[in-house]
Amino acid sequence: MGFTTRIFSHIRSGMSTEKYYKSMNQALARLNQEYTMLHYPYHVRNDESFFDAQKNLTDYCMSLLPPVQGKDILEIGCGNGIQANYILKQYSPASLTAIDLNNSNIEIARLEAQKDGIANIKFHIDDAQKLATIETNSIDYIINIESAFHYPDKPSFFREIFRVLKPGGTYLIADVLTTRRKRNFIKNYWKRRMHLHHWLKSNYEEELPKANLRIDSFADITHSVIQSFSNYRHWLRTMERDNFIEDLLLKLYYTIHVRLNIHLLRTRRKYCVIVGSKQAI
Repeated sequence: MGFTTRIFSHIRSGMSTEKYYKSMNQALARLNQEYTMLHYPYHVRNDESFFDAQKNLTDYCMSLLPPVQGKDILEIGCGNGIQANYILKQYSPASLTAIDLNNSNIEIARLEAQKDGIANIKFHIDDAQKLATIETNSIDYIINIESAFHYPDKPSFFREIFRVLKPGGTYLIADVLTTRRKRNFIKNYWKRRMHLHHWLKSNYEEELPKANLRIDSFADITHSVIQSFSNYRHWLRTMERDNFIEDLLLKLYYTIHVRLNIHLLRTRRKYCVIVGSKQAI
């Protein structure tokens, strides 16, 4: 893909979920010389790289779960699979199955796992609201990080969590919630194109129990996410330059994206992590 085409691809990426994630994968790989996780960062230190800050979020989420060694994990909404590979290497579950609805994400995930020589991981194209590839009562732990806000039918997603978890199994959902009910026409159009369905905290508190899913903890980590995002100037300074003009435009795109996320988290959204378990009926 040529220079001009790549830039226009990044600009147009906000018009659909598929284009957004394809563009984001390309931009992050270009800026970091490798594919990175797609989720938000989490602050631990000021001098860490962007990838380290992303791993912090994964490590924080994994710290909220019981030990996963020898257990079967399902990651719903795995993106490009980099996080799934990291979890498998760092936490040694018996197996990890990862699903995503985006074909380009799964293509990258399979290639990256093959490149790293990872065998006990499976990637499937599947819908979180109807898990066709996952058997009933087969999973010990479910993790879902920054994907649920794309689901228009979250109650169906919750019912699928209940179905595939083993009795007593644990789920973790890290989601970007909204703090406002009102929307305008332009925002509604963009949200439909991007499949954005942000919920209020109260929606989760009402709907998860209806699916017989107990809520054990509900943590708001917005401050740590904003604090980490605020290190983006450090990340950009440490990124190597190849094509000066192209890198300059990509870094401008990246800066706008980061500053928008910071603004939204400060004004109308919050980042929450929900942990719970499957209740007996």
